[in-house]
Amino acid sequence: MPADMSSDKQNRRPYLLFLLGIPLLAILLWADPWNLLRKEEKSVALKHPEEVDRMVLRDAFATTELNRKGDSWYLFGTEKVSTVPVENLLIAASRLEIASIIDVESLKETPDQQEELRDITYYKGERVLLSYGFVKTSGNYLVLPPGSGQAFYVSLPGYGDLDLDRIFSANPDHYREHILIDMRPSDIAAIDIDLADGDSFRFTQDPEGKIRCEPLGEHTSLPEGPPNELAERLLFSYFTSIRYEGHAGIPADSLRTTGSLYQLLARIGVESFSGERHSMDVYSYRDNKEAGPHLFQALVLFDEQQEALLVNYIYLDVLMRGISHYFGEK
Repeated sequence: MPADMSSDKQNRRPYLLFLLGIPLLAILLWADPWNLLRKEEKSVALKHPEEVDRMVLRDAFATTELNRKGDSWYLFGTEKVSTVPVENLLIAASRLEIASIIDVESLKETPDQQEELRDITYYKGERVLLSYGFVKTSGNYLVLPPGSGQAFYVSLPGYGDLDLDRIFSANPDHYREHILIDMRPSDIAAIDIDLADGDSFRFTQDPEGKIRCEPLGEHTSLPEGPPNELAERLLFSYFTSIRYEGHAGIPADSLRTTGSLYQLLARIGVESFSGERHSMDVYSYRDNKEAGPHLFQALVLFDEQQEALLVNYIYLDVLMRGISHYFGEK
């Protein structure tokens, strides 16, 4: 081959590559995956949360409808709710950002995901502002817009440890006023129970859900026989939506004083995997000196508060059982 022809081909090769690269570059610029991601983020983030006057959250077990009247929010339009969980919900909904995009068909739906999947819809009057499915899967949060072939893993920037599954709860009790403790069984890492009659013990749960019991102090020993797994798991379920009825007007010092009218029944502590901790010192309650202990209410010193709260026994009885209850027959 002549030398001048070989040189001509070499000179044309960069030119041809340049021509081929132009349409490829145009395609990349037109597709702009980052621009696409930004557009999709707008479709999952709630615009103008101040315009929302109704929210409906529904899962396999419960439905919550929150209605705004003036500056207050109401459960199903009648029961006034705490402003904190509602504000947290609206703020989180407006700040969701997409971490990644996947095809809906690639999702492997499990029974747990089926139960935890909830539908969330935001309204202004009768107009739907935004609607999507929401589910926690493998420790991550997934948003599924209706009719879309794509799903989005989302996060709340700046709040990496925040439990969005709880923020977007469909449980009505989550929004009610006077909530003391609202932990799901799978959230709880440890429960401490110290009873006035001498039993003192701790239950711990690992991330896989395995529960262990150990005595606290030298005066408590584990009963013989295998643990009652059903009783253990039920205990972990009793910390969902523990409420108080009101303030008793009784200072903490008057409960702790020697010879107090009110008898200490138990000290109960609970801790979540995320580090949330709560304690309840439970005392008997009397309307007056002549009356016997109240049958349906007790006094609770909650966390570091210096005033006792009135709490129904229905929440406390199940937490104050002796250690023998958790062993023996199933």
